[in-house]
Amino acid sequence: MASITDCVVEGLKYPFTNIKKILGIGVLFALVSALSTVIGIKSFDIFRMSIHLVENTNSTVSQIPFSQLPAGDIYLVVGLSVISFIVGLFILGYQYDVVKFSIDRKADLPGFNDIAGLLVRGIKYLIVTVAYYIIPVIVWTAGIAFAGDSSVFIIVSLIAGLLFIIAYFLTIIAVNNMVAYGSIKKAFDFREITDNIASLGWGKYIGIVLFTVIVMMIISVAVGIILSFITVAFAAVINNQAVIISIVIAIIEGLFIDSYMTVFFSRVCGSIYRESIK
Repeated sequence: MASITDCVVEGLKYPFTNIKKILGIGVLFALVSALSTVIGIKSFDIFRMSIHLVENTNSTVSQIPFSQLPAGDIYLVVGLSVISFIVGLFILGYQYDVVKFSIDRKADLPGFNDIAGLLVRGIKYLIVTVAYYIIPVIVWTAGIAFAGDSSVFIIVSLIAGLLFIIAYFLTIIAVNNMVAYGSIKKAFDFREITDNIASLGWGKYIGIVLFTVIVMMIISVAVGIILSFITVAFAAVINNQAVIISIVIAIIEGLFIDSYMTVFFSRVCGSIYRESIK
């Protein structure tokens, strides 16, 4: 049985086995990052204008006529959000394939030949993730409803937090079980999912996931420092172009960092599952 460090080290090396393919998925991440940046900027502009209208008309946001809002920006945000969501499904589909390659002990990265299949697998991945997190979200939403009662809010928030943690650890094996069998039903075979975790050992399973997350956090901090220097360098060269700089940094982060981290984590998750079914 592979050790915790073996799984993580192999996962760290895996994205470098095919630079072209990792950059291929990186392009999708870069697109989502750039779109998210534009969406964020435009959403803030809409919010700022809404606040301005509220202050000038002594009304509430819900009372502001749509005709007075920046319709162009609103349609742009909606359109870009839809595009970003669709691209995100392809990314999830690729994560699905990385997990499959890991379970099957394939050394190479998945390709992009089956575009339609990639989308379908991404939808399956999303459905399973949403299904596992829906209860924690409902409980957390209920906690917000009780925000006026601090004691109830704290208790409900703690319960929601615990449910999120449980959902997180179950979702990893659930997705892998779906991928291994090629059936979305297997993502909800709770008996087999818990048996797989028990076979590996709950302590080892939680430990390897936490260790992987810690490694990702360390990489994120290091990358964040580097990107901050790059941002300062861009700002020194390009004056008064914060939007352009933000988009460029988002593209760099998506192309190189987000793609690497996602493939790394998916590879480790597949390795964990493979060890659990030995």
